[in-house]
Amino acid sequence: MYYGVDIGGTTAKIGAFKNDKLIDSWQVETQVESLEKLVNNIVDSIKEKDKNILGLGIDVPGFIKDNVISSSANLHFLDGVNLEEAFKKAINVPIKVINDANCHALGEAKYAKLDNIIFVALGTGVGGGFVLNGQVLEGANGAGMEIGHIHVDDKYNFRCGCGQVGCLETLCGQKGVHNLVDYYRNSLATKLEVDYTVKDVFDLARGNDPLAYKAFEVFTDKLGLALANVSALFNPGTIIIGGGISQAGDFLINHIKTNFLKYATPVVRDTKIILASLGSNAGMYGAYYLIKDLVKEQQ
Repeated sequence: MYYGVDIGGTTAKIGAFKNDKLIDSWQVETQVESLEKLVNNIVDSIKEKDKNILGLGIDVPGFIKDNVISSSANLHFLDGVNLEEAFKKAINVPIKVINDANCHALGEAKYAKLDNIIFVALGTGVGGGFVLNGQVLEGANGAGMEIGHIHVDDKYNFRCGCGQVGCLETLCGQKGVHNLVDYYRNSLATKLEVDYTVKDVFDLARGNDPLAYKAFEVFTDKLGLALANVSALFNPGTIIIGGGISQAGDFLINHIKTNFLKYATPVVRDTKIILASLGSNAGMYGAYYLIKDLVKEQQ
């Protein structure tokens, strides 16, 4: 069977696939003590279940090009590592490594049988991937579709993790919501507790809580602006919204659509904006499709 491996900061999700179907899945702890422990923990868990492994697709957070991780925000010990070579030392099968957001984009696109999509992951920050004619566009340095770092703001000037100010990620994603709530906390009435989640903010926004709705309003406005700009450049047929925050569902999607139309040039106004289908399994699916297509090309 083929295996899709979705490596995160704390766990690695592993999926076994046959004929495009997820047959089995499980998690192992992400061993951050060393590269060797990380690789062996994943490979050993697969070998325990299967002796006829056809290939591994692997996604990792970070900037990746030609299987080399130039930098990974949550797994710094992988910086500069050729992860394909590292896995080849433990298992001699076809292996391909890709950025996690790009991988999620590929999984969603292939699963939905869509050729041209932009995928936006709304989590701690804002990630993205672009699939054109069924292929992920990684960019020259593996930083293609880093939508979270598009400049959209000259008012709040929150500092981004990348070092710049005004990035989309400073107003969207979990970090962005907390930035906005903190900014307006002393000027707008709210029922929001001191200890809150993004879900709490969006739930109160539905009821027009002044502070919560303001944060939600800015969030969806700036995301709509960024998506309109990206659509003018790439003209995707569909924009797919995923990540943990996408669980807000139609309430979120409808406001994103409204703001997208406010900024979009007429020729791209018919772009579909939909919720992701695969949830937390998108990474495993994308990694599977990646390695399956690679093996097919090599045959």
